[in-house]
Amino acid sequence: MGSPAVPRWLGALFMRFGFSAEKQNRKDVRHIRSWSAIAVFHSDADDVAHWIEAGRCYERLALQASALGLCTAFINQPVEVVRLRPAFAHFLGIGDRRPDLVIRIGRGPRMPRSLRRPVREVIS
Repeated sequence: MGSPAVPRWLGALFMRFGFSAEKQNRKDVRHIRSWSAIAVFHSDADDVAHWIEAGRCYERLALQASALGLCTAFINQPVEVVRLRPAFAHFLGIGDRRPDLVIRIGRGPRMPRSLRRPVREVIS
């Protein structure tokens, strides 16, 4: 999300006193307008098989984007609230299909990589 990594207690304090829907909306708008493309993954049905396929499609896009030196970031607020999905689908013009993921694609600063255990600790 472009937010710095902080200790959990500090993050909780910030969320309690520094977060508001209005501030988050402004930040999201800035992020969306600054990226080159937005992709919306949608499915024919709301079931496990379609959720998995949407995830696989995203993985393929993210891997190809990475190979091209591009970044991806989730902006899933429009699909996380179940009652908003139909209006979002209507806005997109996808009929009864279910919007699953919303992704920003573009160039951005390198973020710290996730810590990984050595392979020998995982596979014996």
